[in-house]
Amino acid sequence: MKTQLPPMYSERWTSASELAIACNNNTSFFFATPTQTMFAEGVRSRLPQSSRMTNTSNLPQQAREFLQQQMQNYWCPTLLVGAIPFDDSAAVNLFVPDRLHRAQPLTNPAAVSGLGVARPSQSIAIPDPTTYQENVAQGLALIDQSELLKVVLSRSLELSFSDDIDFGQLIGNLANSNRHGYTYLIDLVDAIDSPPSQLSQASSVPPHKLIGASPELLVRRRGLKVEANPLAGSVALSGDPDRDSQQAYALLNSKKDRYEHAVVVEAVANALRPFCDYLNVPSIPSIIETDTMMHLSTQIKGNLHDPEICALSVALALHPTPAVCGAPPEQAYDAIKTIESFSRRYFTGMVGWMDDHGDGEWAVTIRCGEARGRCLRLYAGAGVVAGSSPAKELAETSAKLRTMLKALGLNDLLEVSI
Repeated sequence: MKTQLPPMYSERWTSASELAIACNNNTSFFFATPTQTMFAEGVRSRLPQSSRMTNTSNLPQQAREFLQQQMQNYWCPTLLVGAIPFDDSAAVNLFVPDRLHRAQPLTNPAAVSGLGVARPSQSIAIPDPTTYQENVAQGLALIDQSELLKVVLSRSLELSFSDDIDFGQLIGNLANSNRHGYTYLIDLVDAIDSPPSQLSQASSVPPHKLIGASPELLVRRRGLKVEANPLAGSVALSGDPDRDSQQAYALLNSKKDRYEHAVVVEAVANALRPFCDYLNVPSIPSIIETDTMMHLSTQIKGNLHDPEICALSVALALHPTPAVCGAPPEQAYDAIKTIESFSRRYFTGMVGWMDDHGDGEWAVTIRCGEARGRCLRLYAGAGVVAGSSPAKELAETSAKLRTMLKALGLNDLLEVSI
């Protein structure tokens, strides 16, 4: 017997700004992209996927069967939303929301901005800046001594607050500053998972959220059309238009950054080709800007040869790209596991949605933090290739951390604390 529930798609809010303003600590999913804004309340049903990221070969089929079953049960269109981790350090977290609201892209994010976050009582860099530079040097040695071409090495900043984090204000600030990217908030409370080792150990169930503003589209699938937008090769924005114009020219003509970018684009294109009967890969990258960074960007577009190929299948074939892992992927992954002193969990994974037709949109989970209770761990990484400088890679991660720090009102924290 079918269970009749209120329509999953609601017209309760009519504007993207209203959806963003409605975000609070009980929001299960928020995703503001260049194509739409999504806001979800509650969790109707969670994908029964308790295994970690050791084997995702059956995940797309499992997801499509799960969506079809949900449609049969509840008489309404259904979306699967959530996050998939970088590796097996966290669980796949995909669910059907109880109620989902959709609107056009967020065109007036200033209307939802409202900074009000206190300074943290404690901040811990993991690893510390000196160790991170030593990690980069270790990565460079591996590149020099092996077949490794690129490895992305990351670091984290763990913040502890005296008061509860207001995720509604935080997501508003992120959306205000990152209107051209992918701003997201995902409830992880019910995920089959274990907390980061140094996060809150409160006896009650604290808020557990993944939050961030990614500039990078992993894949978008609409019917037979598919798009990817790999980013690699970066420099921090200075805030001075003349200087930033010079930096853009230098980035476009940097041998080191163009090489780093080309490695990523080639890998993404090679992963897409088996799915496509047509693929357009521009030969020259362009520049894309966030509130803190400037990146080399390539817009790749193609046509799928089979309508049964879903967005999640393509996303998992691309993930992880050399932009967040390295190349060749196996060697880079091993290097990350050897060098990095913490688990990435959802950082450099993917966040997004897929519907019962196989359409979907997945962004790379970067410029993010994972919160549990009053503790928030931020993440940032940098691509290491031959010619990289440990000091410059450290500076790049600091600039990337500022996306979240700026939204928290803590733009000066790195200079003060590290």
